[in-house]
Amino acid sequence: MVAKPKGLSTESRVIDSNIDSSTDSEWSPEQWLEKMHTQLGKQSELTEASDMNTLETFSWSLTDLQQSVDGEWIGAMDSDSTVTFTSISTDSRSLQPGGLYIAIKGEHFDGHQFISQAVKQGAVAVLVSEVVDSVVPGVLVDDTRIALGEFAKWHRQQMPVKKLIAVTGSNGKTTTKSLLLNIFQNVGHTLATEGNLNNDFGVPRTLLNLRLEHEYAIIEMGANHRGEIAYLTNLALPDIALITNASDAHLEGFGSLQGIIETKGGIYQGLNQMGSDKAGVAIMNTDSNGYLDWLKMTEELGIQRVVRFGSQADAEVAVSDLTVTETGIRFTLTFNGLTHSVEMPVLGEHNAFNAAASVAVALNAGLTWQQILPGLTSFTGVAGRLQKQKIATGWLIDDSYNANPASVKAGINTLVSLPGLSILCLGAMAELGEGSLAAHQDIAEYAKQQGVDYLFVFGEATLPMIEKFGKQSKYFDSHEVLAQKVAKILAEQQQLNLNANVLIKGSRSARMEEISNCLLL
Repeated sequence: MVAKPKGLSTESRVIDSNIDSSTDSEWSPEQWLEKMHTQLGKQSELTEASDMNTLETFSWSLTDLQQSVDGEWIGAMDSDSTVTFTSISTDSRSLQPGGLYIAIKGEHFDGHQFISQAVKQGAVAVLVSEVVDSVVPGVLVDDTRIALGEFAKWHRQQMPVKKLIAVTGSNGKTTTKSLLLNIFQNVGHTLATEGNLNNDFGVPRTLLNLRLEHEYAIIEMGANHRGEIAYLTNLALPDIALITNASDAHLEGFGSLQGIIETKGGIYQGLNQMGSDKAGVAIMNTDSNGYLDWLKMTEELGIQRVVRFGSQADAEVAVSDLTVTETGIRFTLTFNGLTHSVEMPVLGEHNAFNAAASVAVALNAGLTWQQILPGLTSFTGVAGRLQKQKIATGWLIDDSYNANPASVKAGINTLVSLPGLSILCLGAMAELGEGSLAAHQDIAEYAKQQGVDYLFVFGEATLPMIEKFGKQSKYFDSHEVLAQKVAKILAEQQQLNLNANVLIKGSRSARMEEISNCLLL
């Protein structure tokens, strides 16, 4: 049996790849060894000092790494089981003294070129995919990126977390992850994915941040190609797996909506892979594309616990009586034969479904309604996702973090539900492949049908929208000029003492937050 990790610390972390192209003068082997032993000496001193203060720095042994990734020993101090590392980094520049350096090969870089720099920075060991001359011990594997995932999976299995929750979906996964964190952190130590670290680098990074004190973990999983979610869920081995929905987002990497449905459904493959009680819970949206496909998938996987949320009759957590107010949403949740009225200070009808998904997760993690409700009513959303700011004429809604056809339509619904003139500022939607033209034109038609008054667009892919929308639409090639146009309309409305609201939306590449920044100066 592989030894378990030793101790705990908030210091251990994985750092994103950002390979430095600079070069350093060569050191002699004697200088390298002296540097290495100095680092090991400092590490030992830190451990002794920590022991005196009854605090212990979290560390892994190099033997843990070698055995968990089935690697081969190379380099100095061959198979020395006394070597430990306290952090993990794929960036030689920001590596912490006492850390492990992982040499990643990418399309435009090769981390093996920076091993010497990593050792100078304080690396006590390296993980590599080619034989290198190293004065610190190393572990050789076929693919360091895969090995990082394997090590993270092993580490996850050592941590006694009560429930690990995996979340994916075309829309709402980040908001739902944040809402779940808002709920669970009130009842126990909870780890959650930070930012957009939801890919094959980010998920291992988050898993390696699990510590003995964590009772719950919420792992967000994103994908831009087939098979990615199945890979990630088999690293995380969740107790509960949630799909918020499936829509025509990132079609470029999947080829079709069916490809997205199948990829998202892969999250259920990680259930029931630990233990023998078959207690894994699959949670899905009755209102989503792919619902029936996911039911079939879970049946084929032998998953015995399936919980549904949504507005349909077969939803165990059902949404009804949904009302949008100027400051938030009001709706009813029905589960276990009881109804509960909920008010949340967030915009968007879809957030009622994010709330229902979160309640389904929390109930199946053992929480009571009394424990869940405070997390719902105190949730104010996620930066860049339907964040409302009060302006003189009404509201500015910043939903600039990302965009796909379904999320843009949801944003439009929110915009037109507010009293007054409606101004939609839309940046190009990315990763739609051959369907990009049709998708942008469809959004223009939808905006017109829903009563949007002005459509201002940015990014080459949005050009065809102007003709579809007609009057009071315009294309801009500058964020600043677009913002100036909106500011002029708002000033006119303010002079007339009339309401006007603005929605700012676009894919990350469109940088539409710059318009929000201009308008809120």
